[in-house]
Amino acid sequence: MWQNFNEQCIKQSKKDNEEPPERKLPEWLEQYIEYKFNLYDRTGDGKVDAEEFEYVLSDFGVPPKDARCAFLMFSCNNTKKVDLDYFKELCIDYYRSDDISALGNFITGKLDFND
Repeated sequence: MWQNFNEQCIKQSKKDNEEPPERKLPEWLEQYIEYKFNLYDRTGDGKVDAEEFEYVLSDFGVPPKDARCAFLMFSCNNTKKVDLDYFKELCIDYYRSDDISALGNFITGKLDFND
């Protein structure tokens, strides 16, 4: 499914002459990413911090320690502000990258990908 999705995004991006095609997302997914960011940004201050991330993911059964560790990974040990623009970049990595070490792979709080 994701391979087909990726191919369709690249094809549409090339057709629209947009660069780079591997970073393009369809409008519906852009809207979903913004919704997800707003879900994480519980205080509405325009950025997600570790406490917000941990709190929201606890509702989805992610252990607090895993959520905090994932946040530290993609926020580069709290040196990167997780605002909407950066979160979109992480999501592009999550949805479009083949790189298993891409920081976007940790936006779900999952740390172990062996299952």
